Amino acid sequence: MLSVQRRTAGVVVALVGAVFVLSAVVNHLFAVGPAFERLTDGFRPAMQAEPITTLNSDLAGLQAVTEEFGTTAVPMLSTALQMTPEEFTAFMGEQFPDVATGIQQLPAIVTNFQGVVGTLEAEQQRFASADAIPTTSLPATTVPWGLLIAGIVLILIGIAIATVPGRIAPVAAIAVGALLVAAPLALSLPRKAADADTMNAHLKPVYTAEMLTGAKASLATVGAMGTQMQEQMLPALGTQLGMDQAALQTFLQENLPAMGAGMQAMPDAMGRFTATVQLFEAHLGDYDTMKDVTLEPIVWTIVAGGAVALIAGLWALVAGRRPTAVPEEVPARQHPVGV
Repeated sequence: MLSVQRRTAGVVVALVGAVFVLSAVVNHLFAVGPAFERLTDGFRPAMQAEPITTLNSDLAGLQAVTEEFGTTAVPMLSTALQMTPEEFTAFMGEQFPDVATGIQQLPAIVTNFQGVVGTLEAEQQRFASADAIPTTSLPATTVPWGLLIAGIVLILIGIAIATVPGRIAPVAAIAVGALLVAAPLALSLPRKAADADTMNAHLKPVYTAEMLTGAKASLATVGAMGTQMQEQMLPALGTQLGMDQAALQTFLQENLPAMGAGMQAMPDAMGRFTATVQLFEAHLGDYDTMKDVTLEPIVWTIVAGGAVALIAGLWALVAGRRPTAVPEEVPARQHPVGV
């Protein structure tokens, strides 16, 4: 019969395996893993330095348009049209309401988009770290399967330790436990998981359905402003100022360079902003699936569980069989000689 020490070690190893299986199930890792992989695949191109720099440049251009319109364009155009600034503003609201609304809301719109783009910029390194879970060549979908398989293997090894004599099962527990300790540490999984959790915490205030609704409304406002300014307001102002289109463009470039550059760059900028919002919208479901799961405790559970399995395997390996009691020999009764 196997010793109590060995049976206990087997139970411990099996319990570690059960914890692994429960961790994969309770944390919904078979949904989180694919969602994490889809999200990182989708955002990987957008999280590079070049597209983020371009978005910041687009926002700076829009901010310059807002500042120049209020400080330079309104006084200049109102004087040219022989209006007071207040009359020109009222004229704008009546004749070009989309432009008036856009100019009024543009500072808040730019600030909101700067918050989103700033968050992406700040999370670049953490995204790259999280994107390498478990490695750059293995997808995140392998993590829940690896945890489940490790759990089942440990349960079987634990049962074998507790019921089957020999050294094979304890040695297997030692080997699997050592692998579970060494592999996460060698792959820097604790740091990667911590980076993913920190990035997730920073995205939570930004990555919401309300943000997407507001962003789409903002894009509609800016788009309508740009279209009406380009197709109606500027031609009308050119007519009132006695300028053809070429002369008006020269006038804008010389006197209102930010507005001129902004109008020229707006179609491409709107395309980039729209693509960014669409990217967030496409993966909102994936983010909602994974945002409440913290990865670092799961990684440390694997490491700690591996250490426990390793120690239990060693304990079982040194455990001997319970000694079997040997009955003492009863001396033969002595008989008198000759009887």
